[in-house]
Amino acid sequence: MTAHDTVLVAQFSRLCAERGLLKGRDDVKEGDRLDGVADETTLLRFLQAKRMDLSSALSQFEEATQFRREKDALRVYDWISVDDFEDTRRLYPHWTGRRGKQGLPILMIDTAHLDQTTIAHWRQTRELSGHSSSPDMAQRALAHFDYLTRFVFPLCSALGDRPQPLEPVTKAIYLVEASTICLRQAWNLRDFARDISWMLATCYPETIDQIFVCNPPSYFAKIWSLLKNFLDPVTAEKIVVLTSTDAYGTLNKYIHHDDIPAEFGGAFQFTTGMLPNLCPVARQALRWAPPFNETLPPGPIKWTQDAGGQLKAVATGTADGVERELHVATLDVEEEK
Repeated sequence: MTAHDTVLVAQFSRLCAERGLLKGRDDVKEGDRLDGVADETTLLRFLQAKRMDLSSALSQFEEATQFRREKDALRVYDWISVDDFEDTRRLYPHWTGRRGKQGLPILMIDTAHLDQTTIAHWRQTRELSGHSSSPDMAQRALAHFDYLTRFVFPLCSALGDRPQPLEPVTKAIYLVEASTICLRQAWNLRDFARDISWMLATCYPETIDQIFVCNPPSYFAKIWSLLKNFLDPVTAEKIVVLTSTDAYGTLNKYIHHDDIPAEFGGAFQFTTGMLPNLCPVARQALRWAPPFNETLPPGPIKWTQDAGGQLKAVATGTADGVERELHVATLDVEEEK
């Protein structure tokens, strides 16, 4: 951050505290990092989304905070079942485990998976009360995208092989495989598109670098004219449509060949709902705890920090009705710097 940014973030933090918007920290367990919750980087993202206007940023942060509190987002991250979390991973763009040339995480979704059966299931969970033993879809989506801000961004920020290693990673590259999408599917996706667009724009501003829609059918212009009506305008501006002819050449400007999905001409094997397949740099930066062998487990993961400054990746959520707290790996911040 620049000196001016630092001053504005301090002012913004004070305003948020005066409004009681930082009380959500009370829901963070002792030792948990505040990444993606109320840390300086998160506050700066809200400011950047509103062109550093304190009043506008405060209004948006208040809206996002109230929504997250209503949905009990921080506690849900600790008790959502691993099965529900993984079921949700298949619904939304999810981290492949790979990064672009600037160190930004790469998320992907294949629209072929978003068929009538999947969207019908999404609508069912959307209507849940949110106070039952099973979280509603908004709570599941918050847990899914908190995985990005609470776990993925801090991990990518700690990796020193980036052009600007001292700047935190706060944005992701989104890839959409759209070869099978049709007008009827697009119409069925309108509520889904509206919900995810609102949540990203409101609760996770400035976390999207670009969205590449790849391999669309020849009639995609008609589909886009429909879908763009249900998207946040700022999000829509970040969408780049790439034909099958243009996809690899454009993506290779931002992503190495080995990390470009095979669907777009690269060497990376992507499957919908897959667990992150970490790049070699990320695997080697972590000191893995048994029984994990350079492989992330399913379910939500968060970072905790001890008095010595070491970051520990902890798998949370519940499995078979029992809340987990599994030490997955350790990352020493001081060593990475």
